[in-house]
Amino acid sequence: MICPSCGTEVAEGTTFCTSCGSKIASVSQPVAQSYTAADNSYQSYQQPNYNSNPSAYPAPVPQTPYMPAPILEDTTPITPWGYIGYMILFSIPLVGLIMLFVYGFGSNTNVNLKNFSRAYLILILIGIIIWVVMIILTAALGISVANQLSSSPSYY
Repeated sequence: MICPSCGTEVAEGTTFCTSCGSKIASVSQPVAQSYTAADNSYQSYQQPNYNSNPSAYPAPVPQTPYMPAPILEDTTPITPWGYIGYMILFSIPLVGLIMLFVYGFGSNTNVNLKNFSRAYLILILIGIIIWVVMIILTAALGISVANQLSSSPSYY
């Protein structure tokens, strides 16, 4: 008898192939009965003989081993003392601003540190915008008070 999977010669009456381990159908196939509702009669049919026709087997599905997805970025959390240390570092006038850009837009930084640096930069930007608006309002108020004083009559 020949194994339908690998084509190795196996002894007659064996159930599994000694080479590849696949199940070998016996030579004498059982005859199955099927019921057809059209004429209410049983019809006998012969199951396909896989020993004589190895192509009757369905194609095997290739199995790929499980490979976990690689972690692309460092996601370790920052401790509370780490946040305090980074806030002190970012408070240093020129060095802090440079480090904000390095940590916020660098490629090999922790994701949490990157997000913290970007949030700190956004807060600095909001502070600068508020500061500029306050300067403009103060200058406008000063100009209007100066105009008011110059146009009012003097009583001295």
